[in-house]
Amino acid sequence: MFTLYTNLLLALGGVLAAAAQRLCESSSFSPVAIDDVRFLSITAEPQHNYSTSDGGPTLPAVTSLSFCDVTIHITHMNGNDNVSVRIWLPPTFDEWNGRFQATGGGGFLVGGYEWDIAAALKDGFAAATTDGGHQGDFVDLSWVLKDDKLINWPLLQNHATRSLAELVIIGKHITESFYEKPAHHSYFRGCSQGGRQGYMLAQQYPHLLDGILANAPAISMTHLALGSHWPQLVMQQSNTLLSGCEFDYFSKKIFEECDILDGANDGVIVDPEACLFQPSRLVGDKTKCDDKEVEITQEMADVVRKIQEGPRSPFGAPLWHGLAYGTDTNWLANVIVNPDGSRSANPISDPMIKYLVLKDPAFNVSTITYSDYVALWAQASYEYSWLQDADDVNLSSLQKEGTKLLSWHGISDAIIPYQNTVTYRKRVEQVMGSSAGKVDDFYRFFLAPGVDHCGFGRGASPKNAMGQLVAWVEDNDPPETLEAETTNEHGEVITRELCLWPKKMKYMGVGDANRASSWTCDGGDDVLDSGESKGEGESFQNHILNGLKQKFLGLGLPGLRIG
Repeated sequence: MFTLYTNLLLALGGVLAAAAQRLCESSSFSPVAIDDVRFLSITAEPQHNYSTSDGGPTLPAVTSLSFCDVTIHITHMNGNDNVSVRIWLPPTFDEWNGRFQATGGGGFLVGGYEWDIAAALKDGFAAATTDGGHQGDFVDLSWVLKDDKLINWPLLQNHATRSLAELVIIGKHITESFYEKPAHHSYFRGCSQGGRQGYMLAQQYPHLLDGILANAPAISMTHLALGSHWPQLVMQQSNTLLSGCEFDYFSKKIFEECDILDGANDGVIVDPEACLFQPSRLVGDKTKCDDKEVEITQEMADVVRKIQEGPRSPFGAPLWHGLAYGTDTNWLANVIVNPDGSRSANPISDPMIKYLVLKDPAFNVSTITYSDYVALWAQASYEYSWLQDADDVNLSSLQKEGTKLLSWHGISDAIIPYQNTVTYRKRVEQVMGSSAGKVDDFYRFFLAPGVDHCGFGRGASPKNAMGQLVAWVEDNDPPETLEAETTNEHGEVITRELCLWPKKMKYMGVGDANRASSWTCDGGDDVLDSGESKGEGESFQNHILNGLKQKFLGLGLPGLRIG
């Protein structure tokens, strides 16, 4: 009888605990104290049968969602900004997995993508995102200039770092308020800009999180935007604008020569550094474009070579990474072929140059010369690297906190070169330890062959990276490979196990090349030098920087710091 009574009490206690969350209404929530922050409003309302659009290969559309939708507006003292933070909460305690997940942005947006928080919510997380005080198109940078064409430093600081910490602090507070119990683990997930944000959190705020999934990270944000302009600059300065069809011919020949290097002709180049393709070999070849015969010229071959090599100083010294062989050049070397046959450049790198560097929205970027380019590069570095770039290689705080950083990058990424993440990882090892194994205790990095930006492309993309991060954080089960898959043009499912860097995938020579079981992780000796795209070019850049510093001394910029 006593046992039965005890069991009934325990069962009743479980029911009461399961129903412990508050009502989804504004009065259930209150502000949390954050330095320099004033809360403007908190609203909450239930949502039912909510659907989101497709966010790409790793973020499919989500339908029939029910949740508590909390929206918070804050401002910063003397910032004159209005920052929105949105938190989606599973409607009942039983539907919550006990975890919190903050999500990142893309392009020049701090966040606000519903497909990110919807994916987290579907998996049972309490999820949050922030707009950092500005909204709009992901390539829009007009918000960074005030009416007087001076930089809006408070908004730029929000974008760079400040809003990230506030997102996590507010999101965790609202989650605890609703369920009357704190999340037992907290995570962040982001790609591209969101990847940069993840690395910034790892470097500056590791104490706020238990695990960070940061993919295709824009670590060197300042250099990235100018690096993206290089293909257009090369074509314009050589007066040789290649059409997409002409670039595709070079790409076809690259795959014919280098696809087999990993042991399988599968349309994916695993190791672009091993590809010794020379564009000049194609000079004199003929191909068909728009029903017209086109002959490949030396000028065309030189353009392809320079784009692959990456940005250079006027003396040929490397400044940044180029587009790896196997990458779709048309992303950045986009050219419009007009009906009359004339061609015009179509750069996507305009905003950074116009708004941030030159502070002139009307500037015509097609007038930039090689010399101008290097000066702009150095100027951007001096003005913004200290704030925007997530390139601090001392991760001792991350290691001390026990927070785990999991990261993957597509080798065929045309927007953010994978080589920059490889370079960052190597420099972390130089600072944190002499072996990859030591750094792997808190920072694991994987390359995804054939994968374009944030999951697009021919290659197999990670399908459960967050689940593998959770297993690492909560079960001490670090991933040795990342489960990945894609579907090819024939509808066949391709599976892979992405290798822990610096190992590379290798076809074993037998079995179905579409199956992960036919591949192995080979080697571990990295073929790249530790100073890729640096050295002489960096010295040249520093020479330009020194001149700019003298120029800016009178403007007071060296003393400009926020936070």
